[in-house]
Amino acid sequence: MISLSWSGNPNRQIAALMSRFHELPRHIAKKHVQAAVKRAMKDGVPVLKALTPKGSAKNVRNAVQRDTRGRFLTGSGKKMRKRGGALRRSVTTKAKYVGRNRDGFVYGVVGYKAGMESRKAIWLEFGTSRGIEPRKIIDKFRARYGGPAAARMAAELAAALPKAAAELAAGKNPVRDYGRS
Repeated sequence: MISLSWSGNPNRQIAALMSRFHELPRHIAKKHVQAAVKRAMKDGVPVLKALTPKGSAKNVRNAVQRDTRGRFLTGSGKKMRKRGGALRRSVTTKAKYVGRNRDGFVYGVVGYKAGMESRKAIWLEFGTSRGIEPRKIIDKFRARYGGPAAARMAAELAAALPKAAAELAAGKNPVRDYGRS
């Protein structure tokens, strides 16, 4: 997870870029910083996929179905091959702005989609009492991806700043005062 606030970022280059975004109207700055975080986190998807174990394919029997008279329907109860790797396919990124305009922050996450796949990931990460050993996937991911993520984040923020300034200059998304002047 990476989070960026309007002040107090540990990396000097990122802190300088965020101070430049701070000078822009907040609705434009939020949009472009959030997009930059999402683009920067995309590089982590193949890394996490490579560290995630691939489940093997399984033979699964479909449910047996009957018609209105109680007879078996043809084709029901068949064995089918269900492909493995659902946990790998569920790796995704998310970027979101949290908080108010003046003191919020943007965070980005590389992880697994919600639902059954995220539960599987938790079981693999921490282990279970029934014999699954902890895999420590996230520690390995941080060790492999931590350095490149910071460099990529600075590059994406630097690329987003001229786009945000161009949007402001074009008057495409103007500041509205709603009669407060």
